[in-house]
Amino acid sequence: MTGRRLNEDEVRAFVRGHVLDCFDPKLEARIATIEYFENGTCRAEFADGTSDTGRYGFENDLYWTQYTRFRKGGLYRFFLVKVDDLVCQAYFEDGTKAFLQRIC
Repeated sequence: MTGRRLNEDEVRAFVRGHVLDCFDPKLEARIATIEYFENGTCRAEFADGTSDTGRYGFENDLYWTQYTRFRKGGLYRFFLVKVDDLVCQAYFEDGTKAFLQRIC
């Protein structure tokens, strides 16, 4: 893992109210664009033309998401590692890489 793990305030600032392009960390292909609304809801528009809605929140320096269908509707927690001012690598709380995320 390279870069610096974001603290609680930085995670909130990166996610809340932003639209993020999300990329597969291995293939570097765009998987989805996700909008994180101020009210704690989110909407994902996937590269294959499908979409899903859900909710998100924060726990210390983690954020979590839960969608209606995506990832079978499960609740997942993530931490963020800064790549540059507009890009973070998300990791599942167990340290497995999730999406590479870029603020649109």
